[in-house]
Amino acid sequence: MSLQGKTVLVTGGSGALGSVIVQRFSAEQAQVALSYLTGKEMERVKGAIGQSLAVQADVTKEADVVKLFDVVAKQFKRIDIVVNTVGGFLARKPVAEVSLEEWDLMMNMNLKSAFLCTREALRRMKGQLYGRIVNMSAMVGLAPSPGRAPYAISKAGVSLLTDLAAQEVKGSGITVNAIAPSIIKTEANLASMPDQDSKKWVKPEEIADLICYLCSDAGGIITGTTVKAHGGV
Repeated sequence: MSLQGKTVLVTGGSGALGSVIVQRFSAEQAQVALSYLTGKEMERVKGAIGQSLAVQADVTKEADVVKLFDVVAKQFKRIDIVVNTVGGFLARKPVAEVSLEEWDLMMNMNLKSAFLCTREALRRMKGQLYGRIVNMSAMVGLAPSPGRAPYAISKAGVSLLTDLAAQEVKGSGITVNAIAPSIIKTEANLASMPDQDSKKWVKPEEIADLICYLCSDAGGIITGTTVKAHGGV
């Protein structure tokens, strides 16, 4: 994948998906940093992330994002790849029953975090001949279904942000892409949906492989794209 020696920042790297992505880049001999929100998250995955640089940050806050990038840049001198995995979802609920707090939660966790980290990554990568940004959209952001309005709209916004940012840096050596999984096969999802056919779900390892390809030299021809990683769903 030609990722050896690249500096990678995975936001939400202590999560079920993020920690797998961290491990995948480490296996490619990249220099990996990750953000986490709480000490409890880190306790759960500290054995999996190895020697990666871990920085506590709330990436829905501008000051935290700037500080996070400052710490990583100081440690590794540059930032080549940023993968934004921070996000969340709500249970199905009609628009008429959605509270303002729930709406804001989805917009902050999914869209605001992607905006702040994409913006900061573009600022840090300016002038570099190589840069990769990968955001996490969702299947429902591309094919909305009833009862998922706040989540679907926030994820659709991530795809649109990705497309627009990519157009602004086209031809610079920096690419911006997103991945739209269906249901990711994590322990939490398996526990919450025991009656679903999980054989059709997408594995975190498969998403990590896709991200590594997008970040490779070969993946440099792809930008402004939301890749449908729907598996069999």
